[in-house]
Amino acid sequence: MAFTQEAREEGERPLPRGIRLRRGLADDEFATFDVMRRAMNYDMQWSQHVLLRQHLRTAPDTSFWIAEDTPLLGAPRVIGYARSVVRDTVWSLTEFFVLPGHHRQGIGSALLERCLADGAAAGAETRMVLASQHPGADSLYVRKAGCFPRIPMLLLSGPLISLCSARQHFMPIEDAALTLPGVISNQSSSQLRAEPLVRTPEIAAALDALDREIVGYARSQEHDFWEQAMGGPNGTARLFRRSASLGDGEIAGYAYIGATSSGPVLARDPADLPRMLMHAADVARALLKDDPLEPLDTVQQYWALAGTNETVLRWLLDCGWQIVFQYLFMSSRPFGRFDRYVCHNPLYIL
Repeated sequence: MAFTQEAREEGERPLPRGIRLRRGLADDEFATFDVMRRAMNYDMQWSQHVLLRQHLRTAPDTSFWIAEDTPLLGAPRVIGYARSVVRDTVWSLTEFFVLPGHHRQGIGSALLERCLADGAAAGAETRMVLASQHPGADSLYVRKAGCFPRIPMLLLSGPLISLCSARQHFMPIEDAALTLPGVISNQSSSQLRAEPLVRTPEIAAALDALDREIVGYARSQEHDFWEQAMGGPNGTARLFRRSASLGDGEIAGYAYIGATSSGPVLARDPADLPRMLMHAADVARALLKDDPLEPLDTVQQYWALAGTNETVLRWLLDCGWQIVFQYLFMSSRPFGRFDRYVCHNPLYIL
């Protein structure tokens, strides 16, 4: 059963005077984005976050809670918030931030409790957090959510053009819709073949099965969002098959990449990941090259991955990319095969 607007957990620590909790609304998105930006002390562009935040607010099985400071004089001010989603019985905390001046007052704990209760009502059996390694927050994840540290996570950044320097080390992938440099048509059947990612019912079911196998759970709602943003017959997203004939070969993985986001990228064989990433970069550079505001080769791209993904981590570092942020995968039980996976970025969801 979901909470009412200002419900309080039984036995919950009283909140400071003037602080109230309520469910988040569409009008709260920019204010909560500002809380995230200030709490992380990291430069972020609203344009790169707005669509995903809208998706997370409106998708099914989402919990969104706001902490407001309500002074006697003046307008209420958002000082913290938490958001979570449930996918395939897995509860994921997508955002959890309280402004530094309001830490250690029970506000974060109360926000987290409400998201956890909503998750339980939605049928969650497993919990996970992509944590920014804040000691206080990480303690809450252990105590309140039963999530323990599992895997170090890394965000790397670099220009797509730098990946071309490693092209000679990988066999190219033929594309069904594009002619790309260095790719010869009708290559050996042992080669990966790429096609635009169009989620027919059969493909959607196959992607759900792949996600359960590699990620640990299916998330069709996110694939709906990614396909709308990056997929379709004219999009940059790609489906990879290990077959000479497109449309009937075994699916080897998929890749999403766009102008304002990257990933996820998944491969059944981790050795295929660099090739898939390079191909996705080539497709993006070919299809997005005419953007007059942000030529893709001059923009720093970001890819997020587990520290256990040795293949991609070494490759990106060898291409001159840099580790710019470290975080932590925490969960209530071990799951996932993250040596075969590159996460979605911006870092709200796995």
